[in-house]
Amino acid sequence: MLSVIIPAYNVEKYIERCVTSVLNQNLKDIEIIIIDDGSKDKTAEICQKLSQKNKNIVFKQVKNGGCSAARNIGLSIAQSKYVAFLDSDDWVDLNMYGDMINEAERNKADIVICGFKKIDENFNLLSTVKVDKKNTKNDYMDCTTEWFASPCNKIYRKDILKKNSIEFLLNVYTGEDMFFNFICFFYSNKIVSIDTPYYNYFMNQNSVSNNYRNRTDIYIVIDELIKFYIDKGVYEENLNKVRECFKYHGIMYPFDVLQKLNENKVENWKRFYKEIKEQIRRFKKIETLNIKLYYYYRIFRLKMMRFKQLKKLLTRK
Repeated sequence: MLSVIIPAYNVEKYIERCVTSVLNQNLKDIEIIIIDDGSKDKTAEICQKLSQKNKNIVFKQVKNGGCSAARNIGLSIAQSKYVAFLDSDDWVDLNMYGDMINEAERNKADIVICGFKKIDENFNLLSTVKVDKKNTKNDYMDCTTEWFASPCNKIYRKDILKKNSIEFLLNVYTGEDMFFNFICFFYSNKIVSIDTPYYNYFMNQNSVSNNYRNRTDIYIVIDELIKFYIDKGVYEENLNKVRECFKYHGIMYPFDVLQKLNENKVENWKRFYKEIKEQIRRFKKIETLNIKLYYYYRIFRLKMMRFKQLKKLLTRK
């Protein structure tokens, strides 16, 4: 009934918790596909032992190629009617997949979305994200929400993915999940949601300096989204979606990262700032007054932060 695809890379501390949360599901017709993406720690050894003890686990080791490549391999192996994705340091509540499958079957839905919880290293609840029910498929295609981008709080009817050759973009490390969902949502006939936060998203609070890595890949994703809509002859009716994606993911999120890098005095953050500005200039063709004003507002905020830091330094006794 459901194939759960878990890409794993150097997660020896978390992988057993992750897999066990799927093994314990109240839905028993589950195929678990673990793709070890060239781990250098004991991840593969742990996964091998789990697969030997559980017949419903398919374990495969591959050369390191990134999360997208691992997920695509998992998709090529999956045998079930529905597929789900689970990050190897996260875990799911016991009734997540059973409830989502029931919702999909009851509504003949191609995609089911649920809420999620953000959990820190001490298992403190940081926040809860719920998904309000929408009237139409188009209403769910909202990349400004926290729940849209990730594939992990969703299940997908596999024949939709197979029929339309939908896979994750390779060699892209920011926004590839969101692009996957844009394409899946486009081809789906019906999407439904459950606002229950079944999925537990593990937040690593010590990765500020790594948050920028490959951040400019988002502009590749926006290019690909524009190309997709043009190729399908639906660009004009989806232009506002592209603009929302550009504003929130091409301006807001990169500038949020720049702000964190600045606050934490990460070396070479100005070089990252220059790269982002150069990328943003490429999208003048979709720019609106609202986007332009927002862009200059974020630049102003960043400069004011530097000014405050300088003032504090000069007035220090």
